[in-house]
Amino acid sequence: MNVSPLHVWAIIRLLPKMQRAVVNRFRQRAEAENCLQVLRRSSPQNEYTLVYLPPGEEEANVLIRRDYNQLVRDRMPEILEIQNMRYAVEEMKQAEYCQALWQLLGTQIQVAVQTVDDELLKELADILEIVDAISAVHSIQRHQMLACQMQRRLERGAFERRLKLLWTEQ
Repeated sequence: MNVSPLHVWAIIRLLPKMQRAVVNRFRQRAEAENCLQVLRRSSPQNEYTLVYLPPGEEEANVLIRRDYNQLVRDRMPEILEIQNMRYAVEEMKQAEYCQALWQLLGTQIQVAVQTVDDELLKELADILEIVDAISAVHSIQRHQMLACQMQRRLERGAFERRLKLLWTEQ
C-alpha cells in the first residue's frame, strides 16, 4: 500500500484469531474519528479501532489494546500468558460478580441462539457453566435444581409436544 507519510492515523478492523486489517488512513485524527463513528454505526457487527502510525511504522508492529471489562473464566490469564499477550485482570467484588454473571448469561444465550449446529454443544455447555456459577453464589446445589426441574415437569409438563398457546379467554 503506497501511503503518504502524512497519513498517520489509521482505522483497523479487528478480525478473528488476532488478525487485523487497515480499513483507511487519515492525515487528521478528527477525520479518522468521524469515519470510525460512521463505520461503527453502519456495521456494528464488526470491531474497529483507531491507531496512530508514525511515519515509517508498519501496522504489524503496532500493539492494539482491546478493552473488555467483562467476566472471564479462571484460566484466561494462563491462556493469555501462553499466547505471550499482555493483559490486566482484577478480582470483582461479590455484587459486581453477581451482576456480571447475569449479564454474561444473557450474552451467552444470544450467542447460542445464533449458533450453527456444530458449535451449539459448546455454547450450551458455557450456559450451564454460568448457571452453575449463579447457583453457587446463591448456595443452590445442582441436585436441588434438578429436583425442582423434575417437580415442575410433573406439575406443568416439559416442552416435548411443542405446544404454542394462541389465546385464552377469561
